[in-house]
Amino acid sequence: MPLYVVRHKSPISSPQRDALAAAITKIHSTLFTTPSFFVSVQFEDISSTPYYVGGKPHNVNAINAHVRAGPSRPRSSYDQLCRELRSAWETIFTADDTRLDLIFVMGAIVAGDKKGFHLPEAGQDKAWMMENFHEFAKRAEGGDEQMRDLVRELRERGLLNDDDDEAARKNKVGGFGHSV
Repeated sequence: MPLYVVRHKSPISSPQRDALAAAITKIHSTLFTTPSFFVSVQFEDISSTPYYVGGKPHNVNAINAHVRAGPSRPRSSYDQLCRELRSAWETIFTADDTRLDLIFVMGAIVAGDKKGFHLPEAGQDKAWMMENFHEFAKRAEGGDEQMRDLVRELRERGLLNDDDDEAARKNKVGGFGHSV
């Protein structure tokens, strides 16, 4: 449910972009129990965009994380997020000119909607997943590839209670908790 915006002054190859997007997704979904389907990563080449640091022209490589903040997510969680993002960047990019200059974590997502599902408050992900699982499964059975991936991930990571998973497997799907 977060949006990560990677602003880069240095050229980034497609394989590097893929690797960083995968790393950011894994980091966020592991730290905050968010299904990977809901983690969005956007890349912006800012090499020709005027950028200033300390009042002087200085372009940067930066990651801006727009996340849901809440009492279930202490500052230490976001500090850990920054450490893991930097580590992933430094593993993928080794040249000095691709050094990561800034990471900003902004807890500004108050509400949102993805594919017709209202996003839960921070810390309410598991209850929200269980509440909407039947609709996820219904859409997966209807051929929605992203929903198939989501259902598979929820099962593989053990993020469902057994009753919800069993009901979906028996095709007892319904749309409660879903909003259009």
